[in-house]
Formats: sequence, structure tokens, C-alpha cells
Amino acid sequence: MIGIVVVSHSATLAAGIRELAGQLGSPARLEVAAGVDDVEYPIGTDAVAVMSAIEAADDGSGVLVLMDLGSALLSAETALELLPSELSERVRLCPAPLVEGTLAAVVAAGAGLSLEAVAAEALGALAPKLAMLGHQEPEPVQLAEPEPAPEPWHSCQVVVENRHGLHVRPAARLVAALKPFTAELRLLKGGKEANPRSLSRLALLDVKRGEVLTLQARGPDAEAALTCFRLLAAERFGDGL
Repeated sequence: MIGIVVVSHSATLAAGIRELAGQLGSPARLEVAAGVDDVEYPIGTDAVAVMSAIEAADDGSGVLVLMDLGSALLSAETALELLPSELSERVRLCPAPLVEGTLAAVVAAGAGLSLEAVAAEALGALAPKLAMLGHQEPEPVQLAEPEPAPEPWHSCQVVVENRHGLHVRPAARLVAALKPFTAELRLLKGGKEANPRSLSRLALLDVKRGEVLTLQARGPDAEAALTCFRLLAAERFGDGL
């Protein structure tokens, strides 16, 4: 499973990100390298600490590193030079937004995605905020038309009862719940469509309380995936709100 490392100038900031990520229920390993060992001037980054965090996060699958400010990148680059080449070759430094990118990466890594796919999820994590604030045209959430299949799409429709809609914690639980199924899946809200195995794509749907979601599935375990979705929605996606 891909490991995640957060490099920050502030130990407090990194601890807050780790606390947020812990709410997502992802099994992905998240390590932090934050601050420096100086009581008077604790703000900074340490390349050796970054190197140790990468080593702790790696299980042989690869590591994605996210950073906050400029010198954090320099520390991360120095850490790569200090690491054995066989490890540094499977480490990626990612320019994604630190908070949103880390949360998306943790969910994607926990879902078993490749290093490239985890990095792509992190990089796309800012799109929902940009779209909601009108700073750019919303990224299309419609998936490419799947290859023709001999069987039709099956579907299940639910009403979201969570007080705060499908925010990051219940969305992460939905992503994790649908991971084991091999069926083709697509989630619809009104005229929008998203990949329910992607946290950033789910965020683009901006699902609020009382809105209707339709999961479509086809494949050998389509009905099982729909049943899982129906039961999860009945439990308010594990949110309890």
C-alpha cells in the first residue's frame, strides 16, 4: 500500500492534518516530518527527519510526499538524495495542496491505488473548492462511456440523510466500502456523474442533505455493490449525523 508523508514547517499544522486524516478510516500509513528540534525556533524542516518519515511510510509499494512551503521542498529533495536509490526511485514529491491533497491521497492509498493514481487524486483535490468558488469552470465529472457490456446497468437510489451532506468523512467511507467490488460503478446526482471510488470526484458532486443519489453498477458483483451502497446510506454512511 502506498505510504503518505507530510512535510511541514509546523509540527502543530502537521498534527492537525494527521488528526483530520484519522477521521477517514483509511488503512494507509501517514507519517509526518514537521518542525525542527529547537525550543526557541521550532518552525522549519529537517531533511533527515523527512528521510526517516519516508522510510517509515514505505512498505515496498511507494511513497507520496506532500509539502507546505518552499524550503520543505528543498528538505524533501535532499532526503531523496540521502535515501538508497532503490527506495528513492519509488518516492514521488507532489505539489498538491497540503490539506486537501493529503486527505485525498490517504483515501486513494487506502483503496489500494497505484502511486501514480494516488498522486493524481492528490493533485485533483483542489478542483472542488475552485469550482464551488467560481474561480474556474468546474471540471467535468462525467466519466468516459464504458465499453459495451452484454448486461444492462443495475441501479439503486437513496436519499442522503446526513445533516452535513456527503462531506469528507462519509464520502471516504463510501470510497472504502466500494473498493472490493469489481463491478463498473458510476454515481449520479441530477445531471452530474462521478466515480464513486474517487474522493475528489465525489466532492465535485457537492451532495447535500435531502438530495438523491443513484448508484449504477454492472458486472459479476453489481447487485452486491448496490446492496452495500443501500445499507451504507441507511446507516448515514457511518457518519451518525
